[in-house]
Amino acid sequence: MKKLQKQLPLLWLLSIPLIGILYTLQNHVRPVVHVLSTQFDRATPFIPFFSVFYFIWYPFIFITLYLILQQRRSAYYQTLAAVCFGILVANFTFLIFPTYVPRPQLGSGWNFFVPITYRLDEPYNGFPSIHVLTCYLMLRGAAILPKRSSWAVSIMACLIILSTLFIKQHVIADMAAGIALGEIVFRMTGRLIKERQQPLTQDSVVEL
Repeated sequence: MKKLQKQLPLLWLLSIPLIGILYTLQNHVRPVVHVLSTQFDRATPFIPFFSVFYFIWYPFIFITLYLILQQRRSAYYQTLAAVCFGILVANFTFLIFPTYVPRPQLGSGWNFFVPITYRLDEPYNGFPSIHVLTCYLMLRGAAILPKRSSWAVSIMACLIILSTLFIKQHVIADMAAGIALGEIVFRMTGRLIKERQQPLTQDSVVEL
């Protein structure tokens, strides 16, 4: 029974796909969209194999949050709150600053999961990248894990981040904005968690 109660906070993971509905509602063509592609982005090679890493993003997020919960509950709540708040900020940005990412023509060979990705995820809502935002937050949150687990999460997070560029789903500006937003919300939620855990001082006790 105690083991079951320990896992109850995992129910809060449902908040991620619920907030994700906002992304789906906005993932369509707009009257005005901004193209942030640079010469560097155009020179970045198209590597279809990296779509494998892009495709496992959802399982990676949930598994990492599960591991963080087993290690420290407060770190789990901090990381999850940062994910949810970051996705909300990203969706607000999509609303006021819609972008478009040019995609390459797919060849006739096997392109791994790129065709599925392109079919399910339109080339809009790019700035900031939610894939990058959440992977960066997993990297930050996993710092409390045992060394091997932390390294495994960090490597996978970096591969998924790189995949956003190599399958032409995002551009450098999207990646940079995702990392910057991730750092901001992670620090904010960390401060909130820390304040909630502060013990009452004598000055804060109200005498009845």
